[in-house]
Amino acid sequence: MTSDTHLSNAPIVEGLVDIRIKPSDDFKPEALGALRDLFKERYPIHKEALQVQANFEFKEGENPRQSVVSQKVGYRLESADGRYVLQLQHGGFTLSRLKPYETWDTLFEEAKRLWPIYLSVTKPAAVTRVATRYINRLELPGPRLDFDDYLAAPPTIPKPLPQVISEFVTRISVFEEKTGASIVITQALEPLNPANNAVPVIIDIDVFKEVAFPADSEEYWQLLSEFRYLKNKAFFGSITDRTLELFK
Repeated sequence: MTSDTHLSNAPIVEGLVDIRIKPSDDFKPEALGALRDLFKERYPIHKEALQVQANFEFKEGENPRQSVVSQKVGYRLESADGRYVLQLQHGGFTLSRLKPYETWDTLFEEAKRLWPIYLSVTKPAAVTRVATRYINRLELPGPRLDFDDYLAAPPTIPKPLPQVISEFVTRISVFEEKTGASIVITQALEPLNPANNAVPVIIDIDVFKEVAFPADSEEYWQLLSEFRYLKNKAFFGSITDRTLELFK
């Protein structure tokens, strides 16, 4: 397995490019509405993105009081076919490609096409974080299996206990010296699919770096190109040859 291996039946349910910014001092939230209109031909479906905060107040001798405050922070736009999702916020820009996934190149080029429009309206002071994240859903043959056959870093059970796993979540974070990126790999077992006895395992790979680039720099695109290979190394390094055969 190599980081360049192409899978015709890739288990990717979502791949995304995320760029965070430091807004300019004179940024006005209404600018996001203008962006929504600029993107409406390619992304005609839109919803408001809300940030919800719940507050609890406790006083002796009284029942707890709860207040919920919601604030609009941007927009969630969808392409007509529902395969692309674009999130526009005052703090950044996220483009997702949903299943069926195509290629990194199509996602990357679409992000590069949309980004200058975002920049022209928001005029951020700087780019502060860049990331790519890939969520993979492996449907492994069940109903019973040995995770050692499919995962390079399977969960382990202490020997005295029954050797049947009903659920698990593992998370590791590693630092890659060349790029200075963090790579977070999360593995989780989902409930058994009774329709086909498949055992669904999520492998969620998040590659990111805190940066301080001028908004018009090309450096963050170069960094994202390197992240492509890091996320591939993380994925192919997380599965076995037996798993690979399921998605060729």
